[in-house]
Amino acid sequence: MKAAIYARKSTNDNERHEENKSVARQVDRGRAFAAARGWTVSDEHVYVDDGISGAEFRNRPALLRMLNHLYDFDVVVMSELSRLGREMTHTNTMLGQIRATGVRVWFYLTNDELKLDSATEKFMVSAVAFAAELEREKASQRSRDALLRKAECGFNTGGRVYGYENVAIFATSVNGAQVKSHTDYKINPEEAEVVRAIFAIYADGHGTKIIARTLNGDPAYSELSDRYFAGTTPPPPRKGTGSWAPSSVREMLFRERYLGKVPFGEYRKVLRAGSRLREKQDTHLLIDRPDLRIIDRNLWARVQKRLNRKRELYLAAIRGELHGRPGAERTSRYLLSGLMRCECCGGSMVITSIAFGSGRTRRREPHYLCSYRHNRGSMVCDNGRRARLQEVDEKVLTAIERIALTPTAVSYVVEKVVERVLQAQRISPDHSAKIENERQRLERELNRFISLIAQGKVPDRILEGIAIREKRINELKTERELLKTSELTRLDAKRIRDLAIARAAELKLTLYGDVTQAQIALQQLLAGPIMFKVDESGYRLAGETCVGALFAPDATLTRISVASPRGFEPRLPP
Repeated sequence: MKAAIYARKSTNDNERHEENKSVARQVDRGRAFAAARGWTVSDEHVYVDDGISGAEFRNRPALLRMLNHLYDFDVVVMSELSRLGREMTHTNTMLGQIRATGVRVWFYLTNDELKLDSATEKFMVSAVAFAAELEREKASQRSRDALLRKAECGFNTGGRVYGYENVAIFATSVNGAQVKSHTDYKINPEEAEVVRAIFAIYADGHGTKIIARTLNGDPAYSELSDRYFAGTTPPPPRKGTGSWAPSSVREMLFRERYLGKVPFGEYRKVLRAGSRLREKQDTHLLIDRPDLRIIDRNLWARVQKRLNRKRELYLAAIRGELHGRPGAERTSRYLLSGLMRCECCGGSMVITSIAFGSGRTRRREPHYLCSYRHNRGSMVCDNGRRARLQEVDEKVLTAIERIALTPTAVSYVVEKVVERVLQAQRISPDHSAKIENERQRLERELNRFISLIAQGKVPDRILEGIAIREKRINELKTERELLKTSELTRLDAKRIRDLAIARAAELKLTLYGDVTQAQIALQQLLAGPIMFKVDESGYRLAGETCVGALFAPDATLTRISVASPRGFEPRLPP
């Protein structure tokens, strides 16, 4: 029997069972539990979500992968039900989905199998899930109350802010031992100078993109670097890509903490449809800490005045239709936005325009360029190659037609789908004769038993044999009906293939039509981002579709796994 293991630990590592404080320990115990029962566990079916809350379901990669492969194993092993989730509604939904495929669920802490065969069992599972959710809510409230007490004193409630250091404060316990009381902030002198320079350069009229390039040491902005940053390249914040980004600079300009005001509760995590989201609150604490002030009020006022003016111009430019970034409400006008990346640094390829001609003949043409090179400078990415938008789009669409939308490719996909359906039904096409032979043999044995009964020879073993054979005959009849369905699927494959080829032709029209619909279609066809590579000839593209390499001249059909926007395989229906 094939077994899978699922392990999960939440971020705060504060579960009730010591056993659940380590995903590695959960996996080891799960393997031992499976081995003791003679089950086999392959590494590909060990699913681990580390540092993810039990209330989160949509953004749990390992759980989603496991649900996509339920037909590949027979049993899943966990330490207890709370590993699957600590939210009652979604936990029950996940269990129903697992059990519907015939996969059994075992908990090694209690040595029990979860069953949903009766109303009582379903109620007990719901009760356990309710208790897990209630415990999560209480733990969350206890944690928030403790953080609120620290926040009211202006202490650190988690995380690190550029410009400050976290300092552990210790107190003496009743037995004389030194124990940690809380964490406080202390100004970091070097980082504080960088913060002041960022505010100053912005107040003097330079944009966040220029500031980021200057911070990253772009030679084109050496004069600004000498004037504001003493010709140095300050290390970027610890988290991120290892370079300064315009978005990071802009966020710092809004940070009231640099005025000596410590915020708390501006955002709060809430549960929405199986996902934990940060939701902005109407009110929040703002504690005065004059000793933590880095920016004086005059410089702060100059920066905020410029930010407010730019915000007003922005909203006026879009006629009040949006509030915030345009990307939050509008789709891109360009086909490959978000679908192509720079091989040099991994940044997205974005659209920039280049001017050609002069006077009345002057025009601007859109080109693809690495976003890191464009926003952060040449010290972050060496790829300064620009490629005409029309040329790149035509190369991608031509390759899509040649590789993914040909009758051969469509037929290949249809065949693979049929095979997966047959595999899911666990019936091979050549099984029909075996089923019929076994059924006929059992019918003959039943006839002999009936003959013995007619002769008055009816020992208990004969009655037991009759019952066993009748049960097996019924099972074979069911299996034969399923086999007929499978055979029908193969007979219908040609009709499905013809329909798929017709839809592929429609898809070609979609790719050359509305950009929004074309982007959605490409997301389904591509197995990952298209990589933009610079070489001696200029540039080349590389990518994978659901059926093979996108730009290889001799590409063969070798794959069948369509990647969704989140990167997980779609579930085949049972």
